[in-house]
Amino acid sequence: MFTATVNTFFIISILYAIAILLKRFIPLLRKIIIPNSILAGFLGFLLGPNLLNIVKIDVDFLGKIIYHLMAIGFIALALRKVEKNGQKGYLGAGLIIVGTYLFQGILGVSLGFLINLFDKDFSPAIGYLIPLGFGQGPGQAYSIGMQWETLGLHSGSSIGLAIAAAGFGWATVGGLVILNILLVKWKKSHQRTLIEKKAIEVRDYEFSDMDGMTIQMVIIGIVYFITFILLKIIEGVLSPLGNTGRTFSTVLWGFHFVIGAIVAMVFRKLYDKLKAKNIAKENYLNNFLLQRIAGVVFDFMVTASISAVVLAKIQKEFWGIFILTFAAGILTYFFVMMLTKKVFTKNEVENRIAFFGMLTGTISTGMALLREVDPALESGASENLVFGSGFSMLVGVPLIAILNFPAFAISNQKNILNLYGLIAMILYGLLLLVIGKLFLRSKN
Repeated sequence: MFTATVNTFFIISILYAIAILLKRFIPLLRKIIIPNSILAGFLGFLLGPNLLNIVKIDVDFLGKIIYHLMAIGFIALALRKVEKNGQKGYLGAGLIIVGTYLFQGILGVSLGFLINLFDKDFSPAIGYLIPLGFGQGPGQAYSIGMQWETLGLHSGSSIGLAIAAAGFGWATVGGLVILNILLVKWKKSHQRTLIEKKAIEVRDYEFSDMDGMTIQMVIIGIVYFITFILLKIIEGVLSPLGNTGRTFSTVLWGFHFVIGAIVAMVFRKLYDKLKAKNIAKENYLNNFLLQRIAGVVFDFMVTASISAVVLAKIQKEFWGIFILTFAAGILTYFFVMMLTKKVFTKNEVENRIAFFGMLTGTISTGMALLREVDPALESGASENLVFGSGFSMLVGVPLIAILNFPAFAISNQKNILNLYGLIAMILYGLLLLVIGKLFLRSKN
């Protein structure tokens, strides 16, 4: 375990260093906006076991690293003292996330039925994996796909990974193309102002008995420990409830970074109250150091995420999956753009880029794209991602129930159940549309 940790740190550091040098000496890479973390991730994907197999990368261990880095990064962000922006941004962000999940699911299943007309071996249930692979990432798509494979879906786990890999392609390559086009547009118009990268002066922040960075890491560790204990308690309560309880418990573990951020936010509130009452004497929490921790964590996490994507070899469903993911990638951007323009009156483009990156890849890719236009994470888009995800957990509970339709359709070989699931998503989407209109009316 220790050797694997050190080797992984060595590999990611070397990949990152190579990426920095490539951008330094290759003019084309300097002209386009491509984060070093994404470039390093592509190098890992190219040199790793997927293609050239020059570098020995433990993909399974990388997955574990990504899992914990995500929690640490968002706990650090949530511990910062952030000025309120006066918008009900988190509610709107949650509606964007769940609305996009539904849009991707409806699109995927509808195209799945269309493909099934020409290829009877192609299951419309595969369409349900689009929001899992695009919106949730490789872990969730692989997990659900593997469960469906045991029920009878051909290569379910490989299909889940393939869809997630395609989502990463849209989040990285597609996201970078969109990002550069937007930057050109900004330069031609004075209506939008690009947040320039700023040199932040490092101030002395040390105590007599410890370094300022040390106390930040200690507090992050305590918050993460509380999060772990809380999730274990919830798991113990839900497990006796059968498959539904275990499924919901698994989903909560997948959203551990959201739970951690909520715990961190509560911790910050309590700490501020203790400080106001002069019970806590020292001002231990420092926005600058917490932001630096989050920045380092997200850079390493993005590199690890792209390096860890495994391309599954699929022959039977290849063209069907290609059609689904190609359509989902293009239409997701326009759907997200439509929603962000309605929800966010300020920093709309920053939110648009971040949400597109997250809803085609993972939060880590959304953060990578966001940091190119908001390097100091001042626009509020990063908070919208994480706390919007927290709200989406509540609003998205019915989606977990809807996933039972394709499971029963596969096990009983009845496509009509997939149709019932599609109808359920449409009806729930209409309900969210009404809620969204009420939200916009109250905000205005």
